[in-house]
Amino acid sequence: MGILSFRLTNIEGSVGGVPTGELKISSSLPKIKNIVERELGIAGNKTKVLAIEFEYKTKYEPTNAKINICGELLYNDKNQEEVLAQWNKEKKFDEKTSLQVINYIFKKCLVQSVKIADDLQLPSPMKMPELVKK
Repeated sequence: MGILSFRLTNIEGSVGGVPTGELKISSSLPKIKNIVERELGIAGNKTKVLAIEFEYKTKYEPTNAKINICGELLYNDKNQEEVLAQWNKEKKFDEKTSLQVINYIFKKCLVQSVKIADDLQLPSPMKMPELVKK
């Protein structure tokens, strides 16, 4: 099945101080904070899924402006017992699953952080395409 749902649980943003000099913008890769098993009712059937809690941060230096996004992704896969066991033992999970999950979270959070930066009148955390005259 793969990714079933995505929801944001916390969004925090602040504009920081007045920028002086060059502004450095850095965004982290999404950090997986925890993975737990949950029982979910899908089409009248009880199904076990993995609830993957994450955090994504963007920092603006030297102004101390920031955007922090936390959320939860529900994931279902035939290998989820192995994923959960590895997480509980080593706090990591297999590359195939982690790449799919982290890429999905990254795309969703990047879109949100661009919107939040615009609302806070901060520079976009990613370079936006621009048309130029030839």
